[in-house]
Amino acid sequence: MEDKRALYAAVKAQLGSLAGPLVERSAAMLRDRGDFLPHAAVLCDDGRVSVLGAMCNTRDGFANSWHIMPMLHDGLRTLASEKELMAVGVAGLVDEIPGIATGTAIRILLEHRRGFTMAIYLPFTRRADGVFDFGAQVSVEAEPEVKVWTQGF
Repeated sequence: MEDKRALYAAVKAQLGSLAGPLVERSAAMLRDRGDFLPHAAVLCDDGRVSVLGAMCNTRDGFANSWHIMPMLHDGLRTLASEKELMAVGVAGLVDEIPGIATGTAIRILLEHRRGFTMAIYLPFTRRADGVFDFGAQVSVEAEPEVKVWTQGF
């Protein structure tokens, strides 16, 4: 296994190309709708970034995040079996930054095919007038959850 610092330096720009659109889309949906369902992005070998979502209807009505996340993970694994992907990212809402703070945050999980996974958290609050205030971004190394390039999903 490569040295983690060297590996992060090698994949940082590629992961950033996914993180940017996911943070922007998540923040825009919060501002427009006050909430959002999980969504994803992939980085193809040719450098193209595609943002993806899951259908929002289920047999029982509209889906919520616990319906969507498994569908996104399955869809990303299927897509990776059909195309050469360099990295995947998934955005969702969380109530805590593990080991750091409690409070609502956008969480962007990024997995690179070279074996590096990280989570980016963007904490936020909503003022009484409906405006969202975003705090300082926190980045931590994480365990893979989509597991596109690993066993055990």
